[in-house]
Amino acid sequence: MDKIIYSIKNKVRLLVLLSPILLGIPSCHNFEDQSLSLANVQHFGFDSFPEIADYTFYIDNFAGLIYNTDSLPYQTRVDSLFPSIIFFSSNGNVLINDTLLWKVGDVLDFSRPLSLTNNSEDGKHQKKYQLRVNVHQINPDSMVMNVLSSQFPTISARNKTILYNGLFKAFFAPDSGSIISYTSTDQGISWSADAPVSGLNDTIMIQSLTEFKEHYYLLGKQGNLYYSTDLNQWSVSADSTKVLSLFGKLEGRKFLSEDALVGIIADNNGDLRFARFTGDSAGWESGTVIPENFPLREYAHTQYKTVTKVPYISLLGGINANGTLNADSWSTMDGLYWIKVNTKPLLIEPRQGASLFHYDDKMFYYGGLNNQGFGDSTLFVSENHGITWSAADTILQFYSINERLAYQHIFVEEDKYIWIFGGESGNISNKVWKGNIHRKLFPEK
Repeated sequence: MDKIIYSIKNKVRLLVLLSPILLGIPSCHNFEDQSLSLANVQHFGFDSFPEIADYTFYIDNFAGLIYNTDSLPYQTRVDSLFPSIIFFSSNGNVLINDTLLWKVGDVLDFSRPLSLTNNSEDGKHQKKYQLRVNVHQINPDSMVMNVLSSQFPTISARNKTILYNGLFKAFFAPDSGSIISYTSTDQGISWSADAPVSGLNDTIMIQSLTEFKEHYYLLGKQGNLYYSTDLNQWSVSADSTKVLSLFGKLEGRKFLSEDALVGIIADNNGDLRFARFTGDSAGWESGTVIPENFPLREYAHTQYKTVTKVPYISLLGGINANGTLNADSWSTMDGLYWIKVNTKPLLIEPRQGASLFHYDDKMFYYGGLNNQGFGDSTLFVSENHGITWSAADTILQFYSINERLAYQHIFVEEDKYIWIFGGESGNISNKVWKGNIHRKLFPEK
């Protein structure tokens, strides 16, 4: 018991001895803050200018800096602004650049850094700040596209590149037999060959590669549908329906009770019909007979959703059953019935081997070859789901890409980055391009 009392007394004695020190630290700190803050700036902003009033300016009293971490919009004029400044204390002797006496309402040119010096009301304290008003120097709506790598495999211009377990895998289909794949472990810079696959005894249409219900599917040129769970071991589908085109997966929602693969099949009479496939147990469900001018191969296609979140698949370009290039835009929401979206001829020259993709709530069309086999580097855009098209604004064009690409694969990563893999422009391209609209990288305000 005596030991316990002795221990308690020692602890109390230690606390008594330490209390002035512990209490003195915040006390001295507060006193220092108060004395230094007499001439400090309490608030800085542009409260009288609605377009920039919500931008916060950070006041660093230790470094003597005042600046906005979130830059003002591109081309915002800052050469004639009067700031709103609140001081903890001031005797009115506020200097700009050490010489100009400033008073409330004075207009200043913030297109270059300025210094602000304030004197406290009692004249004993002075505080100087460097003022910076940051404005974006690049148009946030402009596109930047750069070469990320020149090591992309040149097995074939045609490729399908996907993300698999967080890594890029590129697939190529030789003119006969199986497929060849490469993997990049460094975000598309370098590539290494994968082990040979098995089970594909057919010439493969590599653009048909699709993920569906925890499986991957591929279409052979003989009309067989192949599936795999790991992209290495492949088996032929038990359904014997002859499939001529495989457009990809359509998500189940308004017009579908479940997800389905969408394509074109040949029925028992040899007629080509739109169809959808929900699994081997259900087989292919056939829809309407395809129109004569509907593209069967070399088309560009993409999946997206309407503003009401209804999934759809769109096609543009490609070669019809009679061997001519298609010049129309097509779309489906159920896989059994397609409509020609454009009611008037499109301004885009018919082509094959182009890319169709969604980005920034718009549909884009890029690359490909015309009837004469010449490429086109113009980026086209549609803001109404493919009904009308026009050349994208100059600030969006892929001007840094000198080649006129065809058969490239374009992959959009989370509506942030645009990746372009391979393709051809006279020779097979060994490049990986990566780009984005500038504002996609800006932090949300």
